[in-house]
Amino acid sequence: MTLQSRLTRLEQNGIPDLLSDHEREAATERYADTYHAAAGAFPAAINPDRYRYAIETTRNPGQQRLLACMLPGDDDI
Repeated sequence: MTLQSRLTRLEQNGIPDLLSDHEREAATERYADTYHAAAGAFPAAINPDRYRYAIETTRNPGQQRLLACMLPGDDDI
């Protein structure tokens, strides 16, 4: 699924409330797994701690879900 199709799906479903604790944890784990698997491939990528901070402190539901759906496996969001 491309990022554009994920955004379209979010827009069609309306932007619900903030992510649940489970959704935030799942997104953070996916990001950490991807970050460690691609070590060195994307030197400008933020580390998992900073990603977790960003997703936990974002108070806009749309922005939070956008951050969470940028990686594969967003079917739980």
